[in-house]
Amino acid sequence: MTGPVARWIPPTTRPAVLVILKGVHTALFVSIAACILLYLADGIGRRPGRRGTVALGIALAESAIYASNNQVCPLTPLAEQLGAERGSVADIFLPEWLSRRIPVLGGSALVLGLALHVRAWLRT
Repeated sequence: MTGPVARWIPPTTRPAVLVILKGVHTALFVSIAACILLYLADGIGRRPGRRGTVALGIALAESAIYASNNQVCPLTPLAEQLGAERGSVADIFLPEWLSRRIPVLGGSALVLGLALHVRAWLRT
């Protein structure tokens, strides 16, 4: 799906577009990770509410996109087609041992947050 987009970008501007893409990719990654942590924190604090529901919705939407794309962020192939050696945003600023575990850690945090939210809802 990213092939037509990559072909549309002239070779002379690809390095600049790649920097912008990595910045957007990083911002999205950090935002989604923050949503997961917020949802978990609200579950730990027994504070179910609209904020947690929005954070969960964002995290689940990203999870669905990630899962439907063979467990690869859709921006990763585009970054590689534009010339990045590795397109994964996690490889930019995280150690490899941690970046390989992001899906497991994020998924576990979501499941734990969900269990904590259910417990909080049942107690209210």
